[in-house]
Parts: sequence; C-alpha cells; structure tokens
Amino acid sequence: MSQSVKRINFIMALHNHQPEGNFPAVFANNYQVAYEPFICEVEQFPKIKVVQHYSGILLHWIEQNRPDFMARLRKLSASGQLELMGGAFYEPILAMIPDDDKVGQIEKQTRFLQENFQVEVTGAWLAERVWEPHLARPLAEAGIRYTVLDDAHFQNVGFTEEETLQYYLTEEAGERLFIFPISEKMRYLIPFADPQETIDYLAQMATPAGERVVVLADDGEKFGSWPGTADLVYKEQWLRRFFTLLGDNSDWINITTFQEYYSHHQPAGRVYLPTGSYREMMEWSGGYWRNFFVLYPESNQIHKKMLHVRAKLEQLEDGPQKKEAKEYVWAGQCNCAYWHGVFGGLYLNFLRSALYCRLLAAEGIIDRVLHDKEPWLELEQKDFDYDGAEEVVVTGPELGFVLAPAQGGSLLELDFKPRSFNLLDVLTRREEPYHCNIYEQAQGVCATDEVKTIHHITRVKEAGLEHLLFYDAYRRTSLLDHFYPREVELAKLSEAEAGDFVSGRYQLLSAVADESAQVELVRTGEVCLGEGLWPVSIKKIVTYQPQSGKLHYQYRLTNEGSETLEACFAVEFNINFLAGHAPDRYYSVPGHTLNDRHLDSRGSMTNVTHFGLVDEYLGISSMFRFARPTTVWRMPIETVSQSEEGMERVYQGSTILPKWDVTLLPHTPWTVAFTQSVEELVREVH
Repeated sequence: MSQSVKRINFIMALHNHQPEGNFPAVFANNYQVAYEPFICEVEQFPKIKVVQHYSGILLHWIEQNRPDFMARLRKLSASGQLELMGGAFYEPILAMIPDDDKVGQIEKQTRFLQENFQVEVTGAWLAERVWEPHLARPLAEAGIRYTVLDDAHFQNVGFTEEETLQYYLTEEAGERLFIFPISEKMRYLIPFADPQETIDYLAQMATPAGERVVVLADDGEKFGSWPGTADLVYKEQWLRRFFTLLGDNSDWINITTFQEYYSHHQPAGRVYLPTGSYREMMEWSGGYWRNFFVLYPESNQIHKKMLHVRAKLEQLEDGPQKKEAKEYVWAGQCNCAYWHGVFGGLYLNFLRSALYCRLLAAEGIIDRVLHDKEPWLELEQKDFDYDGAEEVVVTGPELGFVLAPAQGGSLLELDFKPRSFNLLDVLTRREEPYHCNIYEQAQGVCATDEVKTIHHITRVKEAGLEHLLFYDAYRRTSLLDHFYPREVELAKLSEAEAGDFVSGRYQLLSAVADESAQVELVRTGEVCLGEGLWPVSIKKIVTYQPQSGKLHYQYRLTNEGSETLEACFAVEFNINFLAGHAPDRYYSVPGHTLNDRHLDSRGSMTNVTHFGLVDEYLGISSMFRFARPTTVWRMPIETVSQSEEGMERVYQGSTILPKWDVTLLPHTPWTVAFTQSVEELVREVH
C-alpha cells in the first residue's frame, strides 16, 4: 500500500518555564534566544499549529516586561494556530503539595489564561511530568480534561510503541482524565537530528485509518537556550526546515492540537498508570520523585518548612492577609530547587533562598495577624522534618530557629524575619554520578562541539574542578560539637575528628518559653585520642529573648573519666550569604586585619572576641561575641554540580569554627558562653 493513503496526526507542545527567584537577566535572555524566536517562526507558517505551556511565573514576567508578546500570543490563539495549556501557576510538583493547593494553583493559572487570552483551558502541564495515580482527581476537580505523560509510563505496564500513539482515559474515585503519551523518540530527534528523520518516523508510524497521534512535548528552552541550540535551530534554520517539511507533507501529516484531536477521536481505552516521570528523572530520583527528600535533607527541610507554614496559614480567617500569605506559600512550592538531576536545581543557592524568602514572607504575615502585641514568642516541639524524632521550633518577631536534638543537637535553620532570610541554608557536599566525568576532562578527554541534549553534556566551566571534589561525612548544619587533637591543622579536620557528638543524639532536658525561649540539651559521648578513650558529657543551652536579635549559647563540658583530657573543642557553624567572592559580602573581625576577607577565603585567627559576617546586598550582619577569647577557623563550602552549560563550582556557604584548647580535669566542668546576633545592617549616612 502506498504512503499516500496512510495518515498520521502530529502534536508539537512546548513547556516554557523559569524558576521562582531566577535572575531577571535569565528571564530576558531566554525570552530573546528561545521564547520569542520560536513564536516568530510559528507566525511565518500560518498552517502550523502548536501547543504552548508557559508557567505562571514566566507569564507574569512576560506581562510585566514584554506585553507586546502577550498580544502576539493572543492573536495566534484567536486564529486557532495556538493552544495554550494550563497547569499549576507556580510550577510545583503536584504530588508534593496539599490537594487544596493543587486545585487552587491550577485554577489560578486557568483564570490568568482566560482573562488574558480569552481561551478555554482544558489541559494541564505536570511539572517534570511527575505522575502519581491520585492526581487524576484534583486535576479533574480543577476543570482539567487532559494531561501529557511520557510513553515510559505506558511501557512500564506493557504498552507497545504503537499502542502509545493514541490517548487514554484514567480515573480516580470516578473523576475522569485523558492522558496523552509523549514520544521519547521525538524528544531526542527534535531538534537534534535532521528534520527529515522526524518525517521518516511519522511515515513509519502512519496507518490507513490515520487514527494515531505522535506527541512531542518537551522544554521550550531546547529551542534556543540549551547550549548550541540557538545556532542550530535559528541560524542554521532547523526549525524553518522542519516546519517547511511538515507543510510539504500536510496531505498525510495532520498537524493538530490536543483539544482538536480529542474532540474528533475517542480514547483508545482505559488505563491506570503507576507513579513515575520521564526516564532520566526516574534515574536521578532512584525511581520515585519523593526520594529527593531522602537523598537531599536540604530539600526535605524546605518542603517541611512549606508544610509548617501552610499549617499555620489555616489559623487565619479568610481575608486579604490570608490571600497574600497563601500566594507566598504557593510561590514557595515552585519545584526547581527541590531536586537535582542534570540541572543546577537544588545546587543553586539563590533558588533555595528564594523559596525560603517566599515561605518566610508568608510566615511573617501570619505571625503579624496572630500576634498583635509585642513582644511575642512561640515554642513548639514537633517532628518538623518527619524523621521520627522531635525538633524544637522557636519563632519570634526577629528570629526563628529549628533545633534538632537527635541530629547532634544542631541548628537546622535560623531565620532573620525582617529580611525573610534563612542564614543556615547550606548544602552538604555529596558525590554525584557525573563527578567521574570531571576526571575524564582533567585527563584531556574533551567534549565535542556537537549539539547534544543537555542530558549528554559533559563540559566543565572552569579548569581544576577535580580539586574541589570533597565529600562531607555529615550534614553541614550548625551548632555541631567537635573534639580534635590539639595540634590539628585546618586542612586535616575531616580526618581528625575524635568525638562522636556531631551525629550523635542529644537528650532534650527542657524547652520552655516565657519571656524568653530556652532549650537545654545534654549528651554523654566519647572522645578518642591516641590510645585513650574518655567519656565526656556536653550540656548546651540555647536562649533567645524576643527583640534582642541574639541567640545565647552556653556550654558545659565535663570529663566523666578518671584521667585528664587535653584536646581541642570546636563548635561548627555553617552560614550562607549566597556569594563567596562578592565585595559586598565579607568577614568582619574587629581588631584584626584579614589578608582576604571574602566569604570563600580560608584561614585561622587567634585571640578573637568578636567575629562576624556581613552581607551589604541583603542588609544583614551576623556577629559572634565570645566570653573566652578563641581561635576561629574559617573555610568555604563549594560544590561541583552539573547545569545546562556544564559542570560548575557553586558557593554553598562558609564554615566557621571557634575553637578552644581545653584541659578537662576529671569531673570538673569547663564552661564557655558566646552570643550570635543577627541584625539589619546599619549603613553609614554621609
């Protein structure tokens, strides 16, 4: 039978998105090299139909900064050439947020599209195409009729390639939803292979009945933003050649949209799909997206902060303040900083910080409503991070913190409310599978200039990254207690740990809040130096008085053995002001001159009574004041992660270790006290 009597349907859908908190220049650049050029090409081919999804974050930026582009989209939509797909406004992974927020965010996106483009919205893009079976219900309740999922979902339950070239119906508790399979083959052909290869594949899949539909649904950034694609797609005219070929073969290729297709074709059957995502995401997550909360406790920390603030939100009565706070919570649900694969994601400190900023802004609104008198203080014992052990959560008008007795008695979070900023948002250095590629680069195995999908990019953005591959033996939180030999050097700390307190479980003796909050912890552990083993108890007390802007730390060390212990005792803090080598972020040590005061510097200072970090950009300073003069070690935490453009160094924070040489006589307490202030930076007026 000749090809002329065979037909096939083709849908081309692009997902366009920028994370909450991304730099304005990144929005502008992606618009210039990808979003606008793609639509410009579409406008040149009136018979080509496309589907576009723009996240609410990106739509808001376009509305504010490129209003003429909104008009162009409106014109294409009115002509029937463009279908606009909905979704959750702030692009969350739907499975990770409460059901009310699922529905609310989808309805917000739908309203935006209806009001600005006068369109019927029946489809929803799922962030990272993460599917869990229960999602059919909230999607349907939000007015959605269809979504798109990778064909791998279907193949995992036995579908053949040919069977994934139709759409199906699923349901949850009787709520119906159509699902279109996305062709993985198309994702790798377009735009990386010659356009004719896509036409050849469509011809191969065409049938006399013409009922099949091949769906390309993928990131719009691959049409200009990914490395090398701007030249490939536009300068070398890949997209124009592809559209021309589609037009030349329009007698048997029906270029359509999701709405148009399901209006004329019945679903091929019923389907129930297991949890999943696209193939690469399944590899990164270990088979289940929520595993990121296990792989990266820092991701879990943000997520549980979101749930904590979301629960507080329910205490407010409906009104403008609750609406504003909910908007911030929704913005804090944006998916990008919650996970890591080939993109920077969680590794990009400014994206994590943006989520904390939104969540703390929401919490600030809630607290102002709930506490109309000053001063006020909240203290709650709860399993904040859902690890099976209770944390202590303290919140006041200036500061909030989370203390984890079971995790080394450490501080997990320290929030400065006036700037909606978490000072302890630090990422631990971990081995990633792609780190082996860095050694290949160092040995002269160079990447080619061939344009590749970002899943295959192996470039490095600077030489010498292999020397930064250090991996931490514990999570980089704060208020961690260390014992070392007295003669230990800064460069050898990771090999010299003599105590078992860093990851040990502390006992919560008391947690009370009246005029001030006070949390008292104790642990008896061991210090092993040379051939000796000493039982040592540490009692530490954290006190916060509202409106003081300070945390008070008190330590009492007791040698419970019969022999004198001589050691170095240090308390570790990890603080992240987001930029390690910026001139407006630096160490401040009154009475000392630093050769290098950048936050990515390393070194040691003796006889210190005052030591601080300053962030002129955010307008925050944090100063430590020691009752006993101390030696302070400092060093940066830098990770090596993979991004769209290659592997890169990212500053994740600074480690500060005040340390004292101690002689612990048997059963004779040794004490030290110090404070940490967090304040708005006082700027000099000239």
